[in-house]
Amino acid sequence: MEAKIRKLSCLCLVAAAILGSQLALEAGAAEIALYQGKDRQAKIEEGAKREGEVVWYTSFETGDANRFIQLFEKRYPFVKVKLIRLTSERVLQRYLMEFQGNTFLADIVDTNDFQMELPRRKGTLQPYYSPSVERFDRRFRQPEGYWVASRLTMIVNGYNTRLVKPNEVPKKYEDLLDSKWSGKMSLEREQTEWFMALMEHWGEEKGKVFFQKLGAQKATIRSGHTLMAQLIIAGEDPMSPNAYSHHFPRAQKKGAPVDWVNLEPVIGKGIVSALAKNAPHPHAAMLFLDFFFSAEGGQKVVHEANRIPTHPALVPNPPKLREGFDFIIVDPNKYMDKIHHYDKLWREWVIRGP
Repeated sequence: MEAKIRKLSCLCLVAAAILGSQLALEAGAAEIALYQGKDRQAKIEEGAKREGEVVWYTSFETGDANRFIQLFEKRYPFVKVKLIRLTSERVLQRYLMEFQGNTFLADIVDTNDFQMELPRRKGTLQPYYSPSVERFDRRFRQPEGYWVASRLTMIVNGYNTRLVKPNEVPKKYEDLLDSKWSGKMSLEREQTEWFMALMEHWGEEKGKVFFQKLGAQKATIRSGHTLMAQLIIAGEDPMSPNAYSHHFPRAQKKGAPVDWVNLEPVIGKGIVSALAKNAPHPHAAMLFLDFFFSAEGGQKVVHEANRIPTHPALVPNPPKLREGFDFIIVDPNKYMDKIHHYDKLWREWVIRGP
């Protein structure tokens, strides 16, 4: 009996030590993340030198991510970036599974804003302050400081110019319903956030009429925006009204017969960076975030990749990616609250299948 009691006591002590260590880690990360003193830069650099590493979970394309890492490590050679590149869904799946198992590896978690709301609600993220984002559009900053958008994606009407004449391409949502486009467009299967944002903007009555008619247009259903863009570029799909804008400028530069039209209101999504609640390298993580949102760091990489930076001083290349049209950012709170309702309607009215 005494042996069992001693064993139980040891287990309790171990558990208490683990809990104490976890709480200390959490408290330390929070203090560093929100620190705004005049010595902030010196303090986080000093701490980052001791840590020597930052772990980045991201859906950023590998080539662009590596370009940023080169710039960051040139600026801060005492910190090495460990890149974990996954799809948007896999970034969060891995991070949440690790967190639930009390395994704290990630410092920065980087993915779509509406998907990031789930880990925020689960209490797995740490609010932070970065002087680099003080002038950013409020639409790109989570109100409580849990994340900031580093880049935007606009959902647009992409088309192959050999199959769709530029003077005939639909320029309004209603134009998509013309019978001449029946069987001549593709739609991405998992595009509930686009559907939801337009339904909220138009209202149930107008939205239902539009999307039921769109569903009757016999669109080809695709899985994956990259694949859908490749098929448009190759001429297998003439057009898609829920394509991602960043897929086309690079292809145009290479001579591909593609272009896009912004159907207003354009639905935009923020790809955001969050700080892990128990980040093992909090000083290095804050150095990383500051540089990622700077015009000469991560925002430069976003700009050079023909994507849409969120820094107010940088205009996308080409400017058409963001300028000259109205856009609505998907609301992460509404997405989480209403996703099941809208997902059901999207599949019934448009996808017409599981």
